[in-house]
Order: sequence, then C-alpha cells, then structure tokens
Amino acid sequence: MNLHPRLLLALLLVGTALLFLGAPHDGAFYWSDAPRHALNGVFVKDLVLAMPWRDPSGYAYAYYAQYPALTILFYPPLFYVISAPFYALFGVSHETALLVVCLHYMAFAWGCWRLFRFWLPDTQAALAAALLVCAPEIAFWGRQVMLEVPALAFMIWSAVCFMHYRRAGRTLHLTLAIFLLVAAMYTKITAAFLGPVYLLCLLHDRGLSALRDRKLWFIAIAAVLALVPLVVLTLKFGQANVQSVSGIADAEVSRRSLAGWLWYLKQLPGQLGVPVLAVAIGGLVAARWLARKDLQRGDAFFWLSWFVVGYLFFSAIDLKEARHSVFILPPVVALAAFLLTRLPRASLATAALAALSLAVVVQTVFFRPVLKVEGYAQVVDWVAQHAPRDSAVLFSGYRDGSFVFNMREREDRRDLTVVRADKILLRVAVRRELGVEEKPLSEADISEQLNKLGVKYLVVQPGFWNDLPAMQRFERVIASAQFRQVARFDTPANYPAHEKELVIYENLGPVATGPREQSIDLPIINHTIKSQR
Repeated sequence: MNLHPRLLLALLLVGTALLFLGAPHDGAFYWSDAPRHALNGVFVKDLVLAMPWRDPSGYAYAYYAQYPALTILFYPPLFYVISAPFYALFGVSHETALLVVCLHYMAFAWGCWRLFRFWLPDTQAALAAALLVCAPEIAFWGRQVMLEVPALAFMIWSAVCFMHYRRAGRTLHLTLAIFLLVAAMYTKITAAFLGPVYLLCLLHDRGLSALRDRKLWFIAIAAVLALVPLVVLTLKFGQANVQSVSGIADAEVSRRSLAGWLWYLKQLPGQLGVPVLAVAIGGLVAARWLARKDLQRGDAFFWLSWFVVGYLFFSAIDLKEARHSVFILPPVVALAAFLLTRLPRASLATAALAALSLAVVVQTVFFRPVLKVEGYAQVVDWVAQHAPRDSAVLFSGYRDGSFVFNMREREDRRDLTVVRADKILLRVAVRRELGVEEKPLSEADISEQLNKLGVKYLVVQPGFWNDLPAMQRFERVIASAQFRQVARFDTPANYPAHEKELVIYENLGPVATGPREQSIDLPIINHTIKSQR
C-alpha cells in the first residue's frame, strides 16, 4: 500500500499528537524536574515583560525567593526561551507547557520520517518512524515537560541535514546540521556526543583531506564560539551536572565496573520493547548483508558510530538513568527496520513493519502509561481562596516543584510567596542522597521563623523526611496549639507515590505583615539569597 507522502506525514503527526491524550495535565506532575522545566519558561516570559535590565540577576533571585523551584541556569535555556511566547499567548498552565513539548514531539516524528526516507520507501519510512516515536521510553518521557524529546527533535533534524550534506556535499547542509546540533545542546547538553559522530563520518568518507577543508574549520570554530556561553553557564551554575559525570555518591552502578558498562544494554528491552529489540538483534547478525544490500558507502558507519559513540559517552557518566540514553535508540530502530524491509516482497515487509509498530503502540499505551500525582492544583486552589493578601505559604513535601508551579499558575494570587520547609530547616545539595545538613533550630526558633516570614498557611506531606531530627522538631511545632488543621486533600497517583495526602494547617500565631526578609541557601551554586518582600 503506497500512500501519498503528505497523507503519510499527516497520519504520523496526528498519531504523535494523539499520544498526548495520555499525558498528565492539570498540575499532576510526576518527575521532580518536570514542573521546574515548566516554571523556567514562565520565568523567561515574566523576565521579558518586567524588563529588569539594570539588575536581571537580582530579579532572578527575587523570583526564586517567591517561587523556590526555579532552575533556569541549572539547565540549558533554549526550551525555556521557546516556551515563553506560548505562555504569553495561551497563559501559564501545565497544558501550555505540554503543548510546547508536543510540538517538539511532532517535529521529532517528522524528522524521523525524513531521515528514514534516505533508505526506505515513504510508507515503510513512516512505519519505521512510528517505531521510534512510540517507543516506550521515548513516549514515557516525551509526554511530560522534560527535555529529552525536544533535544531529540533538534538532533534528528541535524542528522537529516548531515545526510543531505553527505549525499550532495553542499556546505549549507553541513552548516544547518551543526546549527541544529548546537540547538540540541542548548536544550540538553548531552546531545554533544553527536558532534564526534559527524567528525568520524567525515573522516571515514573523505579521509584526512577533510581536515584541510577551510569551510569545515570555519563551521567548527563558529560552533565552538556559539557554545562558549553554554560552557560558562554549566561551569558556574551546573556543577551538579558536572558532578554527575565525574562521580556521585549514590551512583546505581559504578562506571569502573563491567556492570556499569553493560547497564544501558540491559535497559534496551524496556526502552524499545522485546519485539523491536529481537528484530534489531536479527539485523545485527545480518549487518554485513544489510550494508551490501541497502546502505551506500559510509551509511552503515554513520549508524554504527552513532550508537557506539553514544553508548560509550553515556556509560562513562556516573549518573545512570534509562531516559538519558534515548538519544542512542534511533540506530537500534533503524537496524530493525532495515532487516524487515529485506523480506521477499515489499507488501510483506510493509505488513511486518506495521505489525511491529502496532505492537509497540500497544505496549506504550497500555503497559507504559505516564505516571502522575494529582491533587496539587486542588490544594493550591484552596490556599488561593483563603490566604491573606501578601502572605506566605509554607510547603513541606517531596513534590515542591508541583506545588510551586501550580501556585505560579494562579495569576490572581501573584501576591503570595511560597516558602519551602527544607530551605528553613536543612541545607540540601541538589537532592538528599548527595548530602543534607540540618540547621540548629529549636522548636521555638522554628515557630518564630514561621511568624516572621508571614506564613499563614502550611501545606504538609505527613511524615516527609521525618527520620531527620530537624523535621521531627517541625512536626512537633505544627502539632502545637499555635497551629490547627483546616483541610486535607488526597493525592491520588497511578503508581506507589511518596505521598498519599497533603494536610493544610493555619498559623494562629502573630504572623508578620508588611515587608519581610528571608535568607535562602543555594548550595548548588554556593550562594545565599537575601530577599525582602
């Protein structure tokens, strides 16, 4: 069955958009980074509208003091810059953030189809693209406000332009390929491994004569200069990311062990599904035959180097998470697709690809749903209705990012400030597993702090980190006569989440009004914010 290319593309894009019917919304974030990515884009929008050009850093620190989930310089900024006009146009909401991700996802799907068309007929290329787009790991993270799929979108179009360059030799295509790769790095810095892949392919295609090409040197120097700001930001504000490469205390498996170098191989069945991986292994066995039948000179080297360089790159990083290696899944899917398209008849090959794509869709939709934790928007609504003007709301719980983003979503309560209990009681470097220092505050000190900060209402996850003495003292304080329980909200989740409910307390003590000074430690950048609001 040969469909018109435009119809195929439309079907692929519509199918990609339909994946988002299963995306969490209405503030029901799962992964702790997701609401922070969403909030960072809101910050960019607010920054542009406020135009604090005389003191932008002061504005950022004050913004963090009000909404303490901001991580704008901890990650590359491109996704947030792209998100900002969408927030300005459609308003601040979880749904707007998902729309931006969805558009990147659709661009990724289109790019996959365009890349596979270098080797496959239109219909088979669309089915191969569907295999990748609907892969369980990609669809899981791609339907949250995360950076993996936005970066993949830039990467896949960079690869399309690079293949055009290898085919036609036009410098414009190579320039576009490098520009898009730089954009991918400004979205998620680990996309950098594709640069060495391009260099290896150029050396494979042209030998050492490629190093004498002045145009290549000009493009390379321009790319390096374009990345200087990103390197500076990473070294100054992203030390936790640098540490995740060099070594972390809670590494799941050491990169100095064989298990560390096999870790990402073990993730492939869950990332792609067993059927796809089984076909890909068959393609690996028949790789030399496939290279002779289907691929032009250097094409097999392109796919092989993409996987090998990427695999070594991610394996060398001490922090291991399956989502990190979604960048090396395209070569595995390509291998599976190339094998199936070598079946005796084109119709049989297309049917086999369609069946495999359907199996992946079923696994993703029914067996790998996106996780979510609900209830935070409802808690924020209650607080917004009851909190006095210009007061502070304390949050104590695991999902502080969800609470903060939902609070910022309430445009009618921009007067409220969120105070995090962990910022008052503890000093945490990124996450608890990397170290926590308890501040020597007595119960009387804690009570006085809450009054001085203007905290009228407290939103508390029962039992949060109460193995720490500082948090035990906090629990005794809110159990005293100064505080009373006023509401409880369930936080239903589709997995065993850290929390089951959130409890709201009212502070009956002498809560301060008017300007209040707060000191917030930011150990991630070794800085302390002193904010007055």
